[in-house]
Amino acid sequence: MMLIASLVFISCGGDDSSDNSGSGGGGSSSSSGVTVVLRSQSISAGAEVDAASTTVLTLNYNTTVKVTSNGITLNGNPVTAKSNSTTTMSVDIPLSLEDGTSYTVHVAKGAIVSTIDATVSAPEFTLTFTTKAKITPGSADNSATAMAKRLGWGWNLGNHFDTSSGKDGVHPEWGYWDQATPTADLYTNLKKAGASTVRIGVTWGNYQNSSWVIEPSYMEEVRQNVEWAEQAGLNVILNMHHDEYWLDIKTAANNATVNSSIKERIEKTWQQIANAFNDKGDFLIFESFNELQDGQWGWGANRTDGGKQYNTLNEWNQLVVNTIRATGGNNATRWIGIPAYAASPSFALESSFKLPEDAAKKIMVSVHFYDPNTFTLTPENSDGKSEWGHTAAAGKFQSGSNEDHVTDIFSKLYEKYITQNIPVYIGEYGCVMHKNDRSNLFRNYYLEYVCRAAYTYSMPLCIWDNNVTGGGNEHHGYFNHSNGNYQSGMQTLVQTMIQAATSTDASYTLESVYNKAP
Repeated sequence: MMLIASLVFISCGGDDSSDNSGSGGGGSSSSSGVTVVLRSQSISAGAEVDAASTTVLTLNYNTTVKVTSNGITLNGNPVTAKSNSTTTMSVDIPLSLEDGTSYTVHVAKGAIVSTIDATVSAPEFTLTFTTKAKITPGSADNSATAMAKRLGWGWNLGNHFDTSSGKDGVHPEWGYWDQATPTADLYTNLKKAGASTVRIGVTWGNYQNSSWVIEPSYMEEVRQNVEWAEQAGLNVILNMHHDEYWLDIKTAANNATVNSSIKERIEKTWQQIANAFNDKGDFLIFESFNELQDGQWGWGANRTDGGKQYNTLNEWNQLVVNTIRATGGNNATRWIGIPAYAASPSFALESSFKLPEDAAKKIMVSVHFYDPNTFTLTPENSDGKSEWGHTAAAGKFQSGSNEDHVTDIFSKLYEKYITQNIPVYIGEYGCVMHKNDRSNLFRNYYLEYVCRAAYTYSMPLCIWDNNVTGGGNEHHGYFNHSNGNYQSGMQTLVQTMIQAATSTDASYTLESVYNKAP
């Protein structure tokens, strides 16, 4: 988007009576009647821009113009400008910028002139702007980075309590999807392996009556697992998971009555959860929701509804925080994880995502990372990919989703939140076991790289584990969900991920991982 110029321009010669200098960007004119006026510019005065992405300053005039041989400088150094490739009414001034630097662009009288009458010059122009200071990973030292160290590498009890029948009060017909019976040994062995955190996703609606009361036996079963994790010395993240079937965000965003009804149920449900665990210490973290979206994973009506779904999720997240805080006790200051739309890092970086107000200032950002899903989740699909990273063979990787994509997303999360003392955690990440050895070499590389990048940018992370072994879509097994023993062949990979997510060895860098790519 071009910004309307708001600078004062200096007379470009001729009789003072023809001087149109001023905030309007007037230029000189001649007997031909031609006048050159600056209409807009791509960088505003005093702006702070990104050095890497800001490579040109475009000046847009009221008439066709051309660049003469000299007279345009960047911090006093000559710059070779040229006419814009799209229109001769614009001039592009190339920029080579560094982080954290102040710049002045100067266009002298006569440097840009009319193509109709070369005696008519564009007004003299001076623009001062700055570039953003470079954010150095690990430079922040605050509560957010301390939380990253505390949570470390974690594990999801996936496809257990999050199992859903999709119906209120109706238990899943075939039991828990992972077909497991967790015991205290599960959590003890996770701790021995090096895990610091367990994320327990829970679907509550299947165990609620018409008044939204949660069955006591179900609450007790969930509590027993939380206590086993506590006794093992693990942190726990407890959430509302596959309740999306009644958390109809698309309808609620467009129907105030539906939204009010859903909010009433959210409040009643979270009141019960918060009260049931109010006695637990700060090892326990609540997470408002899992991956709320309209079923299209960020590519649906959310892109055309004018922000209604985003605003609805912001409203629901605030309600959860208010409800938990109102129960008092340990919940008054308990950490609460808050996801953006679909738990997507991209949506968490957008201005449409608003963190709840919280007097306790104990809010964390929850994101999930499975990029690219064609490699990590669905390699067996027709568009599936079998390799990942800079050494992957042409046609076998997802374009635009290699190492640079990981560091780009993580660095932006670090800059927006962690440097501002707001913790970010990756509640889910992972990659299915592939069906051939070469693809699994890339899988192992991907998982190590993501873990080391998360450590580099001070974000703890939890691997998704659904207790399914073998290879192909939906095969995310690492630990036996009943006793915590390693699944066959997984110990080395698990230990590599833990090392990557927690090691303080300065020589163990992202570059060193990158250089080991298959």
